[in-house]
Amino acid sequence: MKKWQKFFLGLLCLIYIFVLSMTIWPQSITAINDFVANIAGNSPINQHALLNVSQLVLLVLTILILLVIIFIPAQKNGILLEKNKQGVLSLSNDGVTSFVNTILSGYGLSNIRVAFKNTKHVNQFDITADSVYQRHVIKQLPQIKQTLTSDIQELLSGIDEKKLKLSIKVDQKSTGSSRKKRSTRVV
Repeated sequence: MKKWQKFFLGLLCLIYIFVLSMTIWPQSITAINDFVANIAGNSPINQHALLNVSQLVLLVLTILILLVIIFIPAQKNGILLEKNKQGVLSLSNDGVTSFVNTILSGYGLSNIRVAFKNTKHVNQFDITADSVYQRHVIKQLPQIKQTLTSDIQELLSGIDEKKLKLSIKVDQKSTGSSRKKRSTRVV
């Protein structure tokens, strides 16, 4: 789970705890309100209005979270090949990623990173790689993308007829040896 997700869920839990505690123990609101009024010298806050507003905010947050859960597509763990009485046969996302890595390794690319999202309607590949000969590889990029698309469609032919999205980025590999540490080997 990412940090922003943890922060959001933690904040949401604190809001739920605050609103539920106000609903269960309304005397605590009275005590806190009187304490704040004595210190600040202000008039007390209307407890019922505060409780109604906080419950309304909680309801709106819950509805927004429900909509996010409903409309964000779920990512699948693999591509279903066969399902029968004996069990399920599927091609994992790691297998598809390894297949793409194998195909791209023959084009002079190194440090290939493949991010694969497998949802109900789309198979999306975000590929980044390094290359010493960046200009040459960039000229070949449309051909590489076409070959990769046809190879993936051939791999999934008859099995998975989803839309296929490919994004390939080539970065130039650093060849400077000034920062490399030299190690000595004693035989």
